[in-house]
Amino acid sequence: MPRDPLSPAADESVILRAWEILRRRRLLAFVVFMTLVASALAFATYLPDLYQATAVVLVERQVSEAVVKPPASGELESRLQVIKQEILSRARLSALVEQYNLYPRLRSRAPLETVLDQTRRDIQVELTGPEQVSGRTKTVAFRLIYTGEQRDTVADVTNALAAFYVAQNDRMRSEEALRTAEFLKGQLSEAKRQVDHHEQNVRAFTGRHVGELPQQTGMNLATLSRLNDQLRLNGEQQLHVLEQRERLLEGIAVDSDALNIAAAAPAVSNTSDPVELAKRIDRMKDELQQLETRSTAKHPDVIRLKEQIAALQREAAAREDADRKAAESSEKTPAPSRDLPPARRRALENLDGELSRLKKTEADVRNAITAFERRLEGAPELQNEFTLLSRDQQAAKDLYDSLMKRYDEAQLVASMETDRQGERFRILESAVPPDGPKAPNRLRLLILGLLLAAAAAVGAVLLAEQLDPSFHTLDELRKFTRIPVIAAIPCIDAAPGARRARVAFAMASALVVIVLAGALSAHVARDNQQLVRFLVRTS
Repeated sequence: MPRDPLSPAADESVILRAWEILRRRRLLAFVVFMTLVASALAFATYLPDLYQATAVVLVERQVSEAVVKPPASGELESRLQVIKQEILSRARLSALVEQYNLYPRLRSRAPLETVLDQTRRDIQVELTGPEQVSGRTKTVAFRLIYTGEQRDTVADVTNALAAFYVAQNDRMRSEEALRTAEFLKGQLSEAKRQVDHHEQNVRAFTGRHVGELPQQTGMNLATLSRLNDQLRLNGEQQLHVLEQRERLLEGIAVDSDALNIAAAAPAVSNTSDPVELAKRIDRMKDELQQLETRSTAKHPDVIRLKEQIAALQREAAAREDADRKAAESSEKTPAPSRDLPPARRRALENLDGELSRLKKTEADVRNAITAFERRLEGAPELQNEFTLLSRDQQAAKDLYDSLMKRYDEAQLVASMETDRQGERFRILESAVPPDGPKAPNRLRLLILGLLLAAAAAVGAVLLAEQLDPSFHTLDELRKFTRIPVIAAIPCIDAAPGARRARVAFAMASALVVIVLAGALSAHVARDNQQLVRFLVRTS
């Protein structure tokens, strides 16, 4: 019946009662305790040893970072991952397992893929280095760790892995530098072709628009101003020639034949229609007014229009003065005769020839002014087109310069990698055979086994006492019923031999159980590498 087996009686302490229970259940406690102790001892004894070897590889740079730009952050870690994946490949691991005869027991009872998976789990890479401000760790070295069954083999395997890392790093960096240089060389050729193409477009544009380019606007304005001055001077010269001709005709007015000569002389004609000239001035004033609403007074187009308007106004005034004087001369002077003296006739012919030359020069200057005005009017459109061409040319040149700089750096890196002067791996500490196994920790297993055995023995005793319905003391009986106890009869063993036989049988059975438990534990632990690795991970 359920009850608390350790509840103290009136005249008994808890310790005495516990001692009484333990004495009564000593065989059960002994069997449970020894069974678990034997199991723990066999388990710790027959677990296979695992050995671990470590090699330290240093990442060093032969040239200062101030001379050659260091690799980008994360590039080293990526390269280490690539090398690790190459090592963990099926072909590489198969060769490694065959070369060093790894996992002979596992290979005998498991497929190759299982062996390779175990090898991958036994190879570890740990990166070491200071932590940067960004929170990333700058790798300056890394540790190669290999865990295996054989003491001497783990060191050889670890050193082989370290040597492979060093060789693969040199090969990968050299090939990467050469590939980068070749790639940039191709990109540089394409960029050079683009630069030549844009330069050719600019040259063709400047060839088609000689004298019309935006950068020649100032020169065109200066030329236009000079042509206007030349036109004004031409008008003054024509007036001067007309005055000379008028004086010459006045000098010969006393002769009757001079009238015929004056009449036969070519009259001064306007080289331009005054009405058309006035309309032109009005149009330019309207254009100036519109331009002043969009630009300041210092804008080149505003200055140009003001100068043109002033020149046309001066020209109009000069034309009016010339026409007036010519009219007065024709009214006052009679038509000259053909019978002038040779000297006067030659002088008059020279003046007429000079006047014709000046008129021809005036027409040429006006045509030139029209051409330069047309250039200045088309300058904004050419400016936009030239800006686009120049921008494309500059962008292509900037790209070419950038690629050239990167190509020079790539060539320098390739040269350094060829001479083994770049970033390289150096084995700082080679792996050596370990002094003892990495796992299992047998002492800890034994201590845990003893604690577990003691706890199990106590638990078994308490459980047996809890499930036992019999009374062992008068106090237990008195507490159970109110019927008074008249007498207590002690246990009378009628057959001592039978009791000894039962005890012997119980001891033999307990011994068999202990031996079987130990044998089972030894069988489970023997060559059980997976169990050892599990215990290492959970510890």
